[in-house]
Parts: sequence; C-alpha cells; structure tokens
Amino acid sequence: MKYFNFISSTMVLCLCLAIFTSPHAQENTTKQFNPLYDAEAVIQRLSYDNFKNIKLLRTAIYNFGGGEQEFNSLVDTYAEASALYFRNEMVASANLFTKNEKDIKEVALRLAKIYKEQTEKLQINVIKMGVRHSLKASIEEANPNPSVDPLISNASYAIKSANDYLIRSKPVDAIYYFRRAKENCFKVYQILGEQLPEEYKKDVVDNQNKIYIAKEKKN
Repeated sequence: MKYFNFISSTMVLCLCLAIFTSPHAQENTTKQFNPLYDAEAVIQRLSYDNFKNIKLLRTAIYNFGGGEQEFNSLVDTYAEASALYFRNEMVASANLFTKNEKDIKEVALRLAKIYKEQTEKLQINVIKMGVRHSLKASIEEANPNPSVDPLISNASYAIKSANDYLIRSKPVDAIYYFRRAKENCFKVYQILGEQLPEEYKKDVVDNQNKIYIAKEKKN
C-alpha cells in the first residue's frame, strides 16, 4: 500500500510540475525512445499508463508471477523515473519510464500466456460437462438448465477477445478477458452443482482481485 500512496502522490506532483515549472535545461543524455518524441510528453503518458498497468497487474503478479519481489521491482523503477523527473532530468526520466513500460509489458505477456493456458483448459472441461448435462437430460426426458449454453458461449467469446488482445500486444487487457472467461466457467460448475477442481481455488480468489494465501495442510 505504501508504494501506491507514493505513486499516487508522484503522479499528482508530476501533473503540477508539468503546468507550473519553467522550461528545463537541455540534456546530453541520448534518447532511448523515439527521438521524434518530446521527453516531457513521453513522461506525461507513461507516468499515467505505467501506474495504471502496475496497479492492474499486482494481483496477477502475486498469484501467478514472481510475487512481491517482481512487483516491487516494477514499482521501484517507476519511482526512480519519477525522481529523475523531479530533478529536471527529462530525457533520463523518459528513458527510464520507457524501460519501465517494456518491463511491465514483458511481465504482463508472460502472465497472459499462463492465463491463456489455464482458461482454455477450464473451458474444455466446462464444455464437456455441459455436453454430459445435456445428454443426461435428454435421456431422462428432462429439460437441460437453460443457463449453461449462454455461459459457455460467453466464456468462449471472452477467450476470443483475450486472444485478440494478445495478438495486438495488449496483454493486460487479455488478462482481464481471460478472467471474465473463467468467471463464466465457474458459474457453470455452480449451477450444475459440480465440485470445482482443487486446482482452480487460486483462480477463484484471483478473479476477485485478491491475493491467494495457501492454507497449510494439517498433519
């Protein structure tokens, strides 16, 4: 929480400085971003985008990534880039914000691939479960639960959207839609009264944007 308080304060100060500070001195630092871009414009954009994405990825990093260490690494780079901005080292700050953006995307892409594998496996299990339910209802001359097919369709659509975002190199958005697909799959288990496999307990907690805490097994 202390990191987000710091980052929130940093963003407010950045916006204030962008309005009220005088033009900064020229730097000799080489630009490590598009040389056609203005350093301050890069900072303005990435100070917002990076903050937003770090916040969105926090739970995923703790549950399926490198945990606190990996999360803190992204925050620390963001904080260092902000410190350079306050020291009026605009190019150096923009360079580090650009590196921070790259690091965030790499982490998000790795996590999105994990979510993709988990979600598609869950989807297959739910489709099989839905087919078994429909066949059983047909044999028993009963009506199948009308909620099952729409939920499976919603999950499939969410997976399609997630994969589309992955192709477009937007892994943070992909993770959001993989979570929505999982949510629909979990509902199928619930309405059919089926026991959710143990392996998805963490996923349920993650879908609530909470950090999963494993319970120690009693001897």
